Amino acid sequence: MMIRLSLLISLLAATGCLRAQATTIAGHLSTLDGFQDTVYLLAITDYADVFSSTNRYHVDTARVDGYGNFHFQLAELSCAQCLYRIDVRPAGSTGPIIFGGTSKENYALFELMPGQTVRITGEANQFTKSFRMDGAPGNWTYADIRKLREPVYTLGDRLNAQFTDPAFLEGKDVDSLQGAAIAELVEVSEENNEVLLAAMEASGSIYDKVIGSLLYDYEMSMEDNLPVYERMSRQLAESYAGHPYLTELNADIHATKFVLPAGSEAPPLRLADPNGDTIALRQLPGNLVLVDFWASWCAPCRYENRVTVKPLYAAYKDRGFAVYGVSMDDDREKWVAAIEKDGLDWTNVSDLLGTASPVYSTYKIDGLPTSYLIDTNGPTILARNIRGAELEAFVRDYYKE
Repeated sequence: MMIRLSLLISLLAATGCLRAQATTIAGHLSTLDGFQDTVYLLAITDYADVFSSTNRYHVDTARVDGYGNFHFQLAELSCAQCLYRIDVRPAGSTGPIIFGGTSKENYALFELMPGQTVRITGEANQFTKSFRMDGAPGNWTYADIRKLREPVYTLGDRLNAQFTDPAFLEGKDVDSLQGAAIAELVEVSEENNEVLLAAMEASGSIYDKVIGSLLYDYEMSMEDNLPVYERMSRQLAESYAGHPYLTELNADIHATKFVLPAGSEAPPLRLADPNGDTIALRQLPGNLVLVDFWASWCAPCRYENRVTVKPLYAAYKDRGFAVYGVSMDDDREKWVAAIEKDGLDWTNVSDLLGTASPVYSTYKIDGLPTSYLIDTNGPTILARNIRGAELEAFVRDYYKE
């Protein structure tokens, strides 16, 4: 009898009658104004990419019909322990585009379980904010963390409106406005960090912790608050042992602590200046070098250079302080224009390969701005990613009589 039962189960499975693990997503968008009528489903296996514009994790696409409905039928899930994302794309775009930091966010981020039938609703223009998921009450969604971050997004809305309004910008010093905007954004983000951190600490969900961690730092820089991430790893160790996101978190912690740490030798750099002359990092005279990775399109980079680095360089260049500015631009004209406009009168170099530059991996760059302070006697790395008042204090102490 047992043999016959096993045979029956095998036959049912072989003929496709057992479909208990199939997962269905029924979706509806109340408006598609300004957006394409195709939606994209991704399985994000690396949590650091949940907010990235990417096709890397593509699972399927679905057409939105004339009534705003779309449908995904998945025979099996691409991954059992990851988050899924549905993206909508602006009309006319030829690739993935993710809007972040404002109410215009255009994605839904959520957890899926095998065999579920869920319903997703929202409006394309504010998909992340309006997103709702029914049919899976225990599934994690981005909604709760996003609500906590609302003060930052509200400010982002206001700043975006100002900086895209010609009437507001007319006759004003745009650089000064950008500086004030960045300062305000940092202040609001840091205040919001306390609220976000409390929620991350209180939650037992790996998704609350790792997704919250991507928002926790204004610059999304683990080294600024490494103890937070180490504590988070310890809290997750028992309940989520073997989870890919925890493995990734631990790898990032290790890299932050031990890859190019203070005391290690600085990798060589040989890049061309705007005149085409190759200048090596080790050629620079002096004793303390700030290696500054920046780009013309990176407003925080340019703000830091104008407000902090320029005065420091002017004050200490005669005592051996040098700056090796490495642009991650891919457009020479924009790079040179930014140098001239911001008055960056130190050594400026670039290979003009943008994010494809091998410099990214050589110096473990995961975002801009990134910087290293290097003692030319070695050369030895002394510190990484210190800015503002902390950078001023470091240089001042270095040259203290």
